[in-house]
Amino acid sequence: MNWAYRITKRDKVAFALGSVFAIIILANWFASYSIGRVSNQFSEVYHDRLVPSLVISDVMERYYQNRLTLEDHILSGSASEHDSLHQLVVANTVEIDALIDQFEKTYLIERESARLATYKKEFGKLVAVQDRILKLSSEGEKAQAGHLYRTEGHQAFLHLLEPLHELIKLQGEVGKELYQSADRQVKTLKVLSYLVIGMAVFIGLLVATLLQATRKLNNIKPQNYHLN
Repeated sequence: MNWAYRITKRDKVAFALGSVFAIIILANWFASYSIGRVSNQFSEVYHDRLVPSLVISDVMERYYQNRLTLEDHILSGSASEHDSLHQLVVANTVEIDALIDQFEKTYLIERESARLATYKKEFGKLVAVQDRILKLSSEGEKAQAGHLYRTEGHQAFLHLLEPLHELIKLQGEVGKELYQSADRQVKTLKVLSYLVIGMAVFIGLLVATLLQATRKLNNIKPQNYHLN
């Protein structure tokens, strides 16, 4: 308690208020910073991970649809049906290209960029095989079209799916890392809240001690000493 008596009243008030003010400023700044980071990380999970994963899933669905459409084209003997099936394959291919352009505009790590480059090479090969199959089928060369569909067409299809599967896998891995980082930030905020509560209790006790010391000093009556 002796240290409390040695501090002037003005120093006590300034110290208490200054400490509270500093703690509030620092806690508010760090909380705002952490919340901003958590918000950005969840935004990245949605815009750069979840949405692109859905885009890739849509691309893969259209490739499977094209695969079935090519088979229907080979099996069909109607010229009008050939035209509609051909248009469906072309429309799907154009839409796939647009979806990949959309995917490419999102944030990609180095491995994703490498897989995307591989995909683009395989995409060109598959489109070339599709065109040959459609041409042979339209010309009535059903046996050759069917053989090409089962051999080169099948291999080109599988080779193209491989980088797409890798891209989806990478999307999940990076999304998990972002989630774990956000979770660490939330835990840090919890620790900060406990720290602020602890500091508030400490400041409260400190102020109470200083006020008690002030009251005791005010209650001390001066004594007069007379020398003989």
